[in-house]
Amino acid sequence: MESFSQRTKEELIRRIPDKKCCVKAELSAIIHSIGSIYLSGNTMSLLVTGESASLIKKTLMLLKTTYEVSPRIIAEETERLGHRRRYNLQLFGAELVKKILRELAVMEWGYGLQGGIDSGLVQFECCRRAFLRGAFISRGSITDPLKSDYHLEIVTENEEYAQGLVYLMNLCGFKAGLHKRRDYFIYLKDIDVIGRFLTFIGAHTAFLQLEEVRVVKGMRANVNRLVNCETANLEKTVRAALEQVEIISELEHRMGLDFLPDNLKEIAWLRLENPEASLRELGELTQRKLSKSAINYRMRKLLKLAKTSLGKQEKPSVR
Repeated sequence: MESFSQRTKEELIRRIPDKKCCVKAELSAIIHSIGSIYLSGNTMSLLVTGESASLIKKTLMLLKTTYEVSPRIIAEETERLGHRRRYNLQLFGAELVKKILRELAVMEWGYGLQGGIDSGLVQFECCRRAFLRGAFISRGSITDPLKSDYHLEIVTENEEYAQGLVYLMNLCGFKAGLHKRRDYFIYLKDIDVIGRFLTFIGAHTAFLQLEEVRVVKGMRANVNRLVNCETANLEKTVRAALEQVEIISELEHRMGLDFLPDNLKEIAWLRLENPEASLRELGELTQRKLSKSAINYRMRKLLKLAKTSLGKQEKPSVR
């Protein structure tokens, strides 16, 4: 079963740039991320390697769209990969490879891959969009929003390329962070920023799914807060009622309730007969249908008088 991250990348892989400049930008990002150069004598070849067949097929199509080339794709399965299949796109011919890589601003004046991102390749917003899409589908991932916190990242081994990605993402309005462990991790954690990034690079379905999860999580959080609040209020009400019953019961056992004024006597008997009732419910049981505030006032007056009569507090001045 595909993960949320895989579905997001497959959606982006199906999105084909409609401008030649954007094709070059996306190709450049893919080769920066998963490309390598092989030299053997006077021959040179370009190798693009990945575990996604659809990504390698897209790379092949983008190359054929822009250049007259005939790369070959080889699939391999090894024990080192845990019997997972890996796909290799191979392009031979020193002059052709050098021409393509220099046009894509991937090759330096030697035979190595350039680490930085050429500003001329991403001078337009559409090209920046394509470049970031290529970087994400090659070495990016996003956590399943249903299972964990929100987190999107792109990985690279090259520090210069990592710094370039951070700069490019910030230039596009995304506050990207950079963390180094064994490799360099460019990441986004804020849900709003991740959502805008997905929309920017063309993952509209993934963005809608992310928003759906956020709405559901928000509703659950609100329900939990309401339930917790109601539970806390209920516990507070129950504790107060138990304390009232305890004091009134002791008063009734030791002194009786007949000496109480009629208004307080009514409240005392109602509480003993309805220990689980709230103050509002007690008010509904009185002859005059008293309000909650009126019941609360009489209950406090009753408890104060009861505690004084039982010797539990100093006797107040009585008028």
